[in-house]
Amino acid sequence: MSRRDPGPAGATAGPVLAGILATSSAEDVLRCAFAEAQRRDVTLHVLITGPSPTAEEEATVRDLVDRWAEKYPAVPVTLSRRHGIDAAIALSGASRRCGLVVVAEPSDGHDAAVVRALTRRARCPLMVAPTVR
Repeated sequence: MSRRDPGPAGATAGPVLAGILATSSAEDVLRCAFAEAQRRDVTLHVLITGPSPTAEEEATVRDLVDRWAEKYPAVPVTLSRRHGIDAAIALSGASRRCGLVVVAEPSDGHDAAVVRALTRRARCPLMVAPTVR
């Protein structure tokens, strides 16, 4: 699923933003986000949002980012965290500087609400990464 509205003029030329809402769906988001960043020849920004993860969960996400970065060595990647602020607000704000936002297919009501909010508020196209089992 994706929203094709490009948002403000020139918005599709910016970096790809990978929104990590949960450790369990990070792999799906990173798979799509790295591929899109390489296809567009842009930087990938990985933003971990939502409730504060445990040290183990954050290490898992960092390891996944490192592993995907090895598969896509031409894609520059940055990693940041925004905890204590609503995920939809954090991702919507970050989308102002991006050409595409990638989030996971919702696995619960909270994630579905974040995706619905992003379809209205994101300032660039939104891609929902399918779950690969």
